[in-house]
Amino acid sequence: MNRPNQIETKRLILRPLNQDDFEVLSDIIKDDEVLNNLEFVLKIKPIKNIKSLFLTVIDSLNSKNSILVLIVINKEDGNRIGSCGLKVLKDYNGAECFYTLLPKYRGFGFAIEAMKKLIEYGFRELKLARIITFIQPTNSRSWKVAERIGMKYLGHKQIRNISSKAMYFSIEKTEFEAQWDY
Repeated sequence: MNRPNQIETKRLILRPLNQDDFEVLSDIIKDDEVLNNLEFVLKIKPIKNIKSLFLTVIDSLNSKNSILVLIVINKEDGNRIGSCGLKVLKDYNGAECFYTLLPKYRGFGFAIEAMKKLIEYGFRELKLARIITFIQPTNSRSWKVAERIGMKYLGHKQIRNISSKAMYFSIEKTEFEAQWDY
């Protein structure tokens, strides 16, 4: 997957994950709210599995099936405040997006700002036709972000080997272009 050197918004810098980001990614994933929502999809708990996930992503960066993981940096203080990214899904003719922030940075519009720019990158640079996301129904913050960036709720969907169903959101390139002047 084509990776940007850096993507900027008014308040944020989004840059590719690197070896130095394990600690911040670990802090994000260890947060109880994040862990509960990631556990729904990834079943991650012990720190060794976080390290394994991190190394898998780092190893995949140069492969055809890579996952684009960007670290979200607050321009104001230079702190790494979260992550977001895309994973190509051939079954859906597009990519799945994901996003998370450290607790003290939630509620300030950072996720919306980062995701709008990430989705723009996906459509413009990666030439994706569709971007989707699967969200745990109890994760109201995430599904509100999905709605605010123009994604449509398409119902609940069974994903992977998880017993419960996830909320399924999607946005087509043409829908994004109609909503956002980019």
